[in-house]
Amino acid sequence: MPDRRGRVSSALATIVVSWPPEIGELLPNVLDAYNVREKLADYSLNLEHARGGEKADGFARVLAINAEDLDYLADALLRGARTIPISAVRKRGKHGVHCQVIVPVRGLGDRADRVAHVLTAWEVRCDGDPPRLITAYLATTLG
Repeated sequence: MPDRRGRVSSALATIVVSWPPEIGELLPNVLDAYNVREKLADYSLNLEHARGGEKADGFARVLAINAEDLDYLADALLRGARTIPISAVRKRGKHGVHCQVIVPVRGLGDRADRVAHVLTAWEVRCDGDPPRLITAYLATTLG
C-alpha cells in the first residue's frame, strides 16, 4: 500500500545498515535513490560529453545500450542497487561517503546474450540521506 509520499512499502525498507555504510551491506535508504536518469542522460549515455562520451560508447559497443535505452538502464541499475551489496566504500570528507555497487546488466538487441558488469558509485552525504548516483560505467576488470 502506498505511503503518504506515494511509495510502496518493501521488506528492503526495514533493513538496517550501519553508518558509515560498510562493504557487504545494501546502500542505505536505497528506495529513495536519486539522480539516476539525470546522470545517465547527461553523462554515462551522452556520446557528446567530454568524459562521459567514452562511457556511452562502451555501453553501445558492448551492450547495444544507448540514450534511447535510458529507462531500461536506469531500471536495471536501481534494481541492482536495491539487491546487490556494496563492494567498496570511500570516505569523501564533506561529501560523506562514496559507495560502489557493481550491477550485472543484460544487453539489448543483437547483444541480448551478453551480460556486463556496470560499476555504479553512489554518494551518501550523511546518515539518513538517500544515495545519489554519481557515475555508472562498464567495469573492465573486477577484483
